[in-house]
Amino acid sequence: MRRSPGSARGSGVPRSGAGVPSAGTGRGRRRPSDRPPSRRRGFTRGAREPMTAGMRLRRLRSVELYVALVSVAGLSLLAWFGSTVPIGDARLAPGAFWCFSVLLVGAELLPIRVPRASEVEEVSTSTTFAFALLLGFGGRIAALSLAVASAVADLAHRKPAWKALFNVGQYTLSVGAARAVYLLLGGVIAFHGEDIVAGRNLLAMTASAATFFVVNDALTGIALALAEGQPILRYLWRDLPFQSATAAALLALSPIVVVAAERSTWLIPLVILPVAAVYWGASVSLENARLIASLERSLQRLTELNRLKDDFVAVVSHELRTPLTSIQGYLKTLLQLGGELPEDQRRSFLQAADRQGDRLRRLIEQLLLVARLESGAERATASWVSLPELVDHVVDELRSRAHGHTFDVRLAPGVDRVRTDEGKLHRILSNLVENALKYSPPDTRVTIRIEGHPEGVLIAVEDEGPGIPPEHRERVFERFFQVDQSSTRRVGGVGLGLYICRSLSEAIGARLWIERTGASGTVFALLLPPAPPGEEDQAPLRPPVGAGA
Repeated sequence: MRRSPGSARGSGVPRSGAGVPSAGTGRGRRRPSDRPPSRRRGFTRGAREPMTAGMRLRRLRSVELYVALVSVAGLSLLAWFGSTVPIGDARLAPGAFWCFSVLLVGAELLPIRVPRASEVEEVSTSTTFAFALLLGFGGRIAALSLAVASAVADLAHRKPAWKALFNVGQYTLSVGAARAVYLLLGGVIAFHGEDIVAGRNLLAMTASAATFFVVNDALTGIALALAEGQPILRYLWRDLPFQSATAAALLALSPIVVVAAERSTWLIPLVILPVAAVYWGASVSLENARLIASLERSLQRLTELNRLKDDFVAVVSHELRTPLTSIQGYLKTLLQLGGELPEDQRRSFLQAADRQGDRLRRLIEQLLLVARLESGAERATASWVSLPELVDHVVDELRSRAHGHTFDVRLAPGVDRVRTDEGKLHRILSNLVENALKYSPPDTRVTIRIEGHPEGVLIAVEDEGPGIPPEHRERVFERFFQVDQSSTRRVGGVGLGLYICRSLSEAIGARLWIERTGASGTVFALLLPPAPPGEEDQAPLRPPVGAGA
């Protein structure tokens, strides 16, 4: 039994997987994925508490040292087994030997994946056949066969060499410990003509099987505990009841397999039939679990989309109705009392209606732009853009919407031009400045700062508003999201401005983020690349002489 971060294979005892030595015993870190996640652990997943670079380095070194020690010790023992192995013992029952060996490799290559709660458990029957080899032919033959099966499976799954060596090493040490206990307690070898199920041999089999499981579990568990910076004993204890029960069931099959092989090699496939049935059932169960998880995710997504739709309809209806009501009110007043009103009041009404019409136009343009962005119809067109002129245009456009705000434009020397899509950059900067005006108190300052950056040109828009709560600092870039979503909110809008800014930024190869936010205000930073996407290699760093904005 094991859990592996990489390929699904195990031995009924811990072994390493794709990422690090992983626990065949089943203790693993739970990681989210698109399917029910495997219980897995890895060197890349550290302890839950923050670590300094020095701590990470010390942890990595301790794990590397431990893995090296296990690998060297195991390979040394394997070399001794190889030099002293009684090859003739395999010839006592060649059919059983080769059948066990082939099944051992197959079990390493094809584990049984069992859904367990929100995780996937990887169970392999290689433990059964490895321990059967120990009972039938001795520990040295069992160790060599298991090492070969492990190496073949690691090679098939394209594991790095150090992981394959660790697997071979910890398997060999586990089999070696089990062999020592078995011999110490007077265990017998089945194909030497001995009766392994005799009462006097049961203690040796039980103790040897327990040793096999405990040593292998401890070897990989220690490596993973070191990798994750957790207490070793606590790590080993976690999930032990389930793993020991599973390993006990697998190891208990070994003497049955041996006894069946003693009677006839043709009886061995009968043991495979229930295993195959379990494998098929587990595969179906796993697929069902994946389908259920997929349906649950789809349901959650549809529920969220339905909520967003309802919110969108409510907000847009309000935002459309408000200017329309104002326009209609002004026009009706002019129609009914136009002749009685003084000229300046009539002009004031018309200007107010025009402002509301402009507000309505901007809202419709935002909705159409979002539709184009999401359909991929919005294309970037690069040209040389004069940043001072662009900022002046934006400030002039928005000055009428300012409520006593002052504009502070700071342009660093040498960054007056950039090659990008002028229309999209204008829209981004206009939305950012308008956002600053909306969310900062009247008579405060809005700062537009343009300066050089190692990766291009940095444009920052700073306000003196109340700031954005930490939990909303990324959500403000989502569609229709507003920090204040109450019906009595002070600031109008449908929550598309920053979403449009982020989408347009990505379209021109730029990056937009919140540089700083707090009680003193918020700073949005836009980093423009030296050239738009697709022109990085051929675009000049400066505009040609005489090039305009």
